[in-house]
Amino acid sequence: MKPLPTLAPEETCTGCGACERACPILHPGAPDPAPFCLAVQSHDDALLRASASGALFTELARPVLAQGGVVFGCRWEEGTLTAIHAAAEDEAALAPMRGSKYVQSDPRDTFREARAALRAGRPVLYSGTPCQIAGLRRFLGRHPNLLAVEIICHGVPSPAVLGRAVEDLARAEGAPLTGLTFRDKTKGTWREPALAWTLADGRQGKATFYATDYGRLFASVIANRPACFRCAAKAGASGADLTIGDFWGVENVRPELDDGRGLSVLAAHTQKGRDAAEALRQRADCVPLTPEEALAGNPRYFTPASLNPRRGWFMAHFRRHSLHRAVRRAVNGPWPIRLARRILSQARRLAAAVRSTIKTTRGGATAYASHMLTLPALA
Repeated sequence: MKPLPTLAPEETCTGCGACERACPILHPGAPDPAPFCLAVQSHDDALLRASASGALFTELARPVLAQGGVVFGCRWEEGTLTAIHAAAEDEAALAPMRGSKYVQSDPRDTFREARAALRAGRPVLYSGTPCQIAGLRRFLGRHPNLLAVEIICHGVPSPAVLGRAVEDLARAEGAPLTGLTFRDKTKGTWREPALAWTLADGRQGKATFYATDYGRLFASVIANRPACFRCAAKAGASGADLTIGDFWGVENVRPELDDGRGLSVLAAHTQKGRDAAEALRQRADCVPLTPEEALAGNPRYFTPASLNPRRGWFMAHFRRHSLHRAVRRAVNGPWPIRLARRILSQARRLAAAVRSTIKTTRGGATAYASHMLTLPALA
């Protein structure tokens, strides 16, 4: 194993070993082979429209706030488009945490803030990626007032890449961006989400997310952080009480559940998680699922994505060129490969046209010969 990076300057490190004892990579958890699973959709139609899928995160958070607790989640930092973790103690602070943030977030000091709230006897819900939850568990351990919620994670792109995408979009629009939504259902659907943005002058824009440069690089995992490709916190191994995510693949297993408004999936790994899941029935439609039904369409629940072989090239070049050019070359390959693909594609279309013409010609010739053979009989 390669030496771990230094976390503190040598002159300030006391050699206590606390960082090694808390490291989730050195002390990985065990996967959960049989979680309790539900499909979930909130009864609150307005909340559904404002959420990425079935509004599950908010429905889990609301009871914690009602008990005087604290919810920790990912939001955009005030005045910037930097993803950070922050605390929410009311609905107003909870709202910016809704929706997917397809970038690595900065947890800031939220682990210590969560510990302080727990020591004060307050309920805490902490949501994050599996690696963040694994780190939280190693820091806090298990606590009766802590509900740890992980998201099904595709991997997180570098914040520097998102920053470049925001700069390019602002340049194209002629004004700085003040808001960004990756999964806007008011301008798209929960299956085909829109990337929506708000500009400083009040204008708004949208585009199909996976047709944008950032959507393409996200889908291709070409900008994901290196650690994402060897994630050790999959399949409940993070120590989370709950795993939540989009119910991808619902059309293959339970198509009758999808009304187009958004649907979430939940996997409970602990009794605390199951209790929280059961309590959802008062506020949401909850349908029990087998783990196979719930998770078959979410392969990143089980395993990390494979390293894209073009990642190194992209990360070395995205600052030198426009993001569009860098994404096009990284995803589609250098120009000789793109040219070869284009020639091959055209050759295939030409071959298909020739086959169709031959088939039509043969069919006509056969019909003509058959017609000629019947003429003597008619005579």
